[in-house]
Amino acid sequence: MTITLTKKDRLILINQYRILAELNKGEESRYLELIDILECGYEVFYSMVDEWISEDMPESEGRFVLEVLNLYRAIEDVKRSSRDLQLVSHHLSIFPGFDGNNESRYLGFCRFLLEKQGKFQEQEQYLAQNDGMNSHMPMVGKYRRMLSAAGDISNVRRLSPEEVIAILDA
Repeated sequence: MTITLTKKDRLILINQYRILAELNKGEESRYLELIDILECGYEVFYSMVDEWISEDMPESEGRFVLEVLNLYRAIEDVKRSSRDLQLVSHHLSIFPGFDGNNESRYLGFCRFLLEKQGKFQEQEQYLAQNDGMNSHMPMVGKYRRMLSAAGDISNVRRLSPEEVIAILDA
């Protein structure tokens, strides 16, 4: 995405980068370079100003991640209450996460929910097993099938272990 900056935008950013350069002596050269780019109006390098800012995550994608994590919360509840060996040993009974290479926005949002907001803490115990929720393979399609099989998430809490296994196998 091409970034467009007015002179006013550039002036504000230049001042911010001057402050940051003073506060962060170890990174001073980086900020001075950005100041030069902005002062001279080198539009070709404006992308350096915002390269660390991600594109917006659509609300629908955020809701999808929440639905997946809510499904896994319900699965965790069924696992705790039933102790069904087939369910507990199922390869998907532990939330695998999202692919860090192809689904990084989803993965980043999961980590934000758990690490910054303190939500879905039941997943914390599995972080070593699922490589910090990085599945290392695309999972969105699989989760869509699982959510479709689960139907209304609010009813998932009343499922039997056999029904949960059917959802995991979807």
